Amino acid sequence: MSQQTRRTTRVAAAVLALAGLPAILLQGSALAAPEDRSTAVASGDDWSVTRVAGGFQVTLDLDRTLPVTASAPTLSVDGVDLGPAVESADGRSLTLVTADPSVADANAVTTDAFGAQTNARQGTPATPSAKKPAPAITPGSLRADPAKHGSYHVSEATYAFGDQALPLLNIGGIRGEFEGKIYLPDGTGEKPVVILLHGRHSSCYGPGAANPARWPCLATPDSTEQRWSIPSYLGYDAPARALASNGYAVVSVSANAINANDNQLAADYGAQARGELILDTLRMLKKANAGQQVVYHDAFTDQDISLGEALDGDIRPSDLVRRLDLDDVGIMGHSRGGEGVVAASNLNDALPVAQQFGIKAVLPLAPVDYNRMSLPNAATATILPYCDGDVENLMGQHIVDDSRHNFDDNVLRSTVLVMGTNHNFFNTIWTPGGWPSGTADDWVSGASGADDPVCAPTAADTTRLTAPEQVEVGTAYMAGFFRLVLGDEKEFQPLFDGSDVIAPSTPFADVKVVATQPAKSRVDIDTFERSSAAVRLYGGATANVCASMAGLAVPQTLPYCSTTLNQAALPHWSPALWSPNTPSSPMLHVRWTSSDGEVRVSVPAKARNVNSYDQISVKMAADEFVATGTDVTVSVLDGSGHTWSALVSDLNPDAVTRMPGVSSPWLRKVILQQVTIPTSWLSGLDRRDIREVRFTAAPGADGTEAGGVYLSDLSVEKRTVGARVPARQATVDVAPANVEEAAGPGTAKVAAVLSRPVDHPVSAYVSVFGAATGKAGLTMRKVTFTPGQVCVPVAVPTYGDTLPSATPSTSFKVSATNVAGAVMGDNGLGTLTVREDDGVVGGTPAPEVGKAGDACREYTATLTPGKLKVNRGSVRVGETMALTAGGYRSGESVEFLLGTTSLGRAVADRQGTVSYVASVPSDVTVGKTPVTAVGAGSRYTTETEVTVGAGHGRG
Repeated sequence: MSQQTRRTTRVAAAVLALAGLPAILLQGSALAAPEDRSTAVASGDDWSVTRVAGGFQVTLDLDRTLPVTASAPTLSVDGVDLGPAVESADGRSLTLVTADPSVADANAVTTDAFGAQTNARQGTPATPSAKKPAPAITPGSLRADPAKHGSYHVSEATYAFGDQALPLLNIGGIRGEFEGKIYLPDGTGEKPVVILLHGRHSSCYGPGAANPARWPCLATPDSTEQRWSIPSYLGYDAPARALASNGYAVVSVSANAINANDNQLAADYGAQARGELILDTLRMLKKANAGQQVVYHDAFTDQDISLGEALDGDIRPSDLVRRLDLDDVGIMGHSRGGEGVVAASNLNDALPVAQQFGIKAVLPLAPVDYNRMSLPNAATATILPYCDGDVENLMGQHIVDDSRHNFDDNVLRSTVLVMGTNHNFFNTIWTPGGWPSGTADDWVSGASGADDPVCAPTAADTTRLTAPEQVEVGTAYMAGFFRLVLGDEKEFQPLFDGSDVIAPSTPFADVKVVATQPAKSRVDIDTFERSSAAVRLYGGATANVCASMAGLAVPQTLPYCSTTLNQAALPHWSPALWSPNTPSSPMLHVRWTSSDGEVRVSVPAKARNVNSYDQISVKMAADEFVATGTDVTVSVLDGSGHTWSALVSDLNPDAVTRMPGVSSPWLRKVILQQVTIPTSWLSGLDRRDIREVRFTAAPGADGTEAGGVYLSDLSVEKRTVGARVPARQATVDVAPANVEEAAGPGTAKVAAVLSRPVDHPVSAYVSVFGAATGKAGLTMRKVTFTPGQVCVPVAVPTYGDTLPSATPSTSFKVSATNVAGAVMGDNGLGTLTVREDDGVVGGTPAPEVGKAGDACREYTATLTPGKLKVNRGSVRVGETMALTAGGYRSGESVEFLLGTTSLGRAVADRQGTVSYVASVPSDVTVGKTPVTAVGAGSRYTTETEVTVGAGHGRG
């Protein structure tokens, strides 16, 4: 297919779509072949539990194709949630492997893929009180409007290098499209660059047969099937045009190939593939900006496509030359794209400084945070829609919570909670009426208790914004954030620094912003993340530092912050998909039973002089047992005992009032709100000698003396944005581990590794996904790399037996998350593979992996190949050569290769030495050729080189 034909096809598809093509099912495909359940230990009409190496495989057949959303489907056995499942290629079955032996007696297997799970916890949550809550405070309005179009004329063009023009990172070796839209302001000179990335959504639509490979939409370039891609990247025209008209170059990027394959092929569900796609886009723009030739090879059509051929619209390659400032970059990602932009910043920071782009601003929009990726060195504004029916637990809260104290950086971090907004309507292509297929109001279609009047769009007293209003809010806050950070347009700072203001174009919106000021602009009095002698209790008050929510499968050091609420109502504490048992968001939980309950916090010497600061700030939320509202008197005392006091309900009533909700377990969320005391109000105190902050019980909307709040981050602050400082971050990764199953319980070691030595401590949480109960498999451990240390072994219990199974080996996912002092690497998710050593039913056993040694020594050995000895330096086709090497595991199978051709295998002896006599096959290339020997378990490699001659000789 020619470039012109492809372009015409895309335009025709868009015209048909906009003309009202009927909505149809997406990614349809035939049912998967029935599973052979002869080896099942338990089964039902549509499910089975099969014994595999190291545990059991649970499979559920589905009666319809899985929806393509940000959510990740899970499997439950007899009502017990076993965690995320892997989707089949055709989307008609789900599978997971567990080491939990109780599944062998399963009676039922279910999934949450097509509906919400209640996921209730122990205890009794408070019910709303009939008493009226404290009145809201009307926010001020900015003078400037970030959404207002500026004076720049904007040229627009789409670009399409082909459906398989880019290799994608960590997603099964597939290639994806390189496609998007450019919005370019006129004039001369380099402009700040903003990249927009959509999230997980259906990739294809049309009445024709779907490609069994899922991507591209057509199985072959010359296919006549009526299948087209859904252009999700066109859904952000409003913020893109607002930015471009004010002098910012904007590129919106397509990620449909990732969406079509992430749940099936990517260990992290595509976060790093999305991140690398952003970096690939910046690399393309760097070439275009330099006037260099930009060409990509589309493997689908087997064509080289230049930028000039790829562009379609008002922009030519010459228009991009010296127009893009790639040292001043902002990135927005929606939904799974939100985690993608965090990954992009991490991947960028892991590069040598000379190769980095200047990513200064990161805006995750309704993001997932499946991998608990922390984010250093970039101003961050995470937008959270209160009525999100897809990412219902607003897990993007973790991005700020995990990052704010994890790094020695100096950047503003904000969460922007937008009441009455859902997940989809920030993207017009995902909104009903915006495209003929794949649109939905996600709250209506996916929420538990979707008829709750707070978020139900048809309720008389709903808080929901209309779709156009939601776009206006998204436009104002996206444009405002990037104009603030990239363009230093300080007039927009109050939208993100915790000030109580609203954009002039969105007076209808209820937006709640909580900010952690840059480190150099803030002195922490107490973060409340750990017990402190500076925090003292009086009267009827009790308090403890808590973390996480009830129901985690690994014992925790701190008590739970919530024991009664659904995980969707707990953004700070909801478990992450690939880090479910990692502690989250520690803070102080204060409760009182009488009006004399009080918490007093001593101010350290470094924070006592507040004259040069703007405010004292604390984050606070009414706890889960408050029905409607409580109250607290906050007091500030100086060294002479002079006191300033106010009710929190007069400062920010949201901080002591439960959030709205009536019947949905996903609402009445507990989210910290910001309470600020301007230092100018403390004129009656000695502002050079502030000694104490007190929190005293007060009656609130509930009208009772009892109450409770959560407290976090008490600090003295200036309101600033801070700045990125280019620096290379070390990365934390997981080295693959391979072990024999053995005959009973045992222990394996997995190496958590740091990419290079650093001069400060680095920590991460390593999780291994196995059984929630039973003998083996489940691990969560915090690891700390001391300065100079690059490897820490993590012990993992294994579950062995003496029975054969249906698979040669089973891999368990291992993750390194919530990193402090470094970033997650592109191998931050690894595997622990257990080899079946008791025989494989109807199959061939995997090569022996041998007796595992010290995990860190084995990892270090893989970094430098050893020497493979050969008895002759020259050999002809048909001749033999004797090969010998040491350093392997005892009993490990070692494969010998001549170039890429396998010569055979041999097993290492007890000393780790292996020998093999290999015959040179006839299909190898003559000349100098490498010879390698690779261990099946240790992955240790030895190598040498021989010269291969043509013809036959004697062995």
